[in-house]
Amino acid sequence: MDSSLKIARIWGIDVQVHWSFVLILFYGAFLFSRNASNVLNGAIYGVIVILLLFVCVVLHEFGHAMTAKYFGVNVPHITLLPIGGVAQLERMPRKPMHEFLIAIAGPAVNFVLAALLLPVALLVVFTSMRVGSSWMMISALMRTAQSMSLGGLLLTLVGTNILLGIFNLLPAFPMDGGRILRALLALRLQYIPATRIAVLVGRGMAVLFAIWGIFGGDIFMLLVAFFVYVGGRGELEAVQSRYILKDFSARQAVNKEAHVLYTSEPISRAVEYIMTSYQGDFPVYDLGQNLVGVLTRPRLVATLRGQGQEGRIVDVMIPHARVPVTDAETTLADVWEQLLETQSRVIIVQDQGQFLGLITLDDISELIQVMGAAKEREDTIAGGPGSHIAASAAEAQSTLDIN
Repeated sequence: MDSSLKIARIWGIDVQVHWSFVLILFYGAFLFSRNASNVLNGAIYGVIVILLLFVCVVLHEFGHAMTAKYFGVNVPHITLLPIGGVAQLERMPRKPMHEFLIAIAGPAVNFVLAALLLPVALLVVFTSMRVGSSWMMISALMRTAQSMSLGGLLLTLVGTNILLGIFNLLPAFPMDGGRILRALLALRLQYIPATRIAVLVGRGMAVLFAIWGIFGGDIFMLLVAFFVYVGGRGELEAVQSRYILKDFSARQAVNKEAHVLYTSEPISRAVEYIMTSYQGDFPVYDLGQNLVGVLTRPRLVATLRGQGQEGRIVDVMIPHARVPVTDAETTLADVWEQLLETQSRVIIVQDQGQFLGLITLDDISELIQVMGAAKEREDTIAGGPGSHIAASAAEAQSTLDIN
């Protein structure tokens, strides 16, 4: 996703195109030009078809995104890939019914687009022919659909939107249909077993997609099969991680014995602490004992590469105002979401305005590993929903939607 180019910002959401999207344009040009009488015209027509199809994909993703924003879930960007679109939700919806409505909004947009385009396509096709029998009308539609014309383009868009809507309703988690299945299951089951069932069904669908792709020679289906099989794992780990973190507060995760740095100290002091302890992120105080910033390990490493150990802590720290803050009683599940939303490595923990300490993504990852093992043992004995938990904050991703 880091290799994506921003092309627009609509309703506060960035629309990005991954570099690999160019491949699908070449494929479209090849597909429509190989049987065309004029190769250049066929190639241009193919590119136009692909671009318009992806306009429909963008609208599909905005169906998800705007519904998510209505329920208070921020969507920072939508990314276009050769296999479809990705709408990144910064957190999971709070209620199963919210997830259901967010997931079904995308296919609903495709069906609406098909319903709007169909009358226009029929008007274009039938205005150029005389009134005839029903068979003649059907025959005309079939011929037009296969032609490189305005009517053919409109009919292609109608058919593709219908197929996109139906395909995305297949219960192949983490696609739309899989999320719909998980949301419906979560109305009766707890979220972890509901997710586990949806992922299992999705992997079964992935096997079918792979068989289809292998025997049908369809590379697109092989890509979808790979995504579905692998993508469900990240979602399951994210749900399991939240299950672990919700039982702990930020106060419990703070290291009260952590080293602190002062603005007047040299950068070499931070290096000394890293060499003699496991701490990698440091609160920074001024001489009046006021918290004024944070020095993170990535920031320190970048500084050492650029200028070495010369200079003072104040020159390389992240100012306090740019570091997210949370209350001591906030659950670690919410702290984790806040870190993901702000794209920050570290968060400041306060108790009634007083600084308690820092929590980093590394701290949360370690807690997931350690406490996950303990909860796995407890839930296995009790037969509870948390069995087989082995996720990490680095592996578990924020909610994605692929179409």
